[in-house]
Amino acid sequence: MATITVGRLPDLTPETVQQVFEDHFSGKYTVSSTRIRNRDFIVKKSDWTGVGVRVKRDKAGLTTLVFTAMMPNLILQGLFGGLIAYLFLRREWKALEDEVAAFIQSAPQLNVQKKAA
Repeated sequence: MATITVGRLPDLTPETVQQVFEDHFSGKYTVSSTRIRNRDFIVKKSDWTGVGVRVKRDKAGLTTLVFTAMMPNLILQGLFGGLIAYLFLRREWKALEDEVAAFIQSAPQLNVQKKAA
């Protein structure tokens, strides 16, 4: 699990963050809402590789994006999840997680410092 605090962005909702991701990853990955606990949406590369994203706001008003590499297909996760999946898929998961982190850090819509400059 990785976290990136993007600053005090009170207008930033899970839906607006999802739209920013959809605009950026359109044509490359699928970005969709999810009912998976503690995730607002998923960036899905395949049924085997994805990243779940959650938008959190603390009491001080700071917005943090929490994201975790995962197997987005629940049926496959139930059948093949766990240590075996981790051993075979971790490299792909880590690469996608790193790509999402780089996007979050570079997206002007998700960075209060860049908006103020």
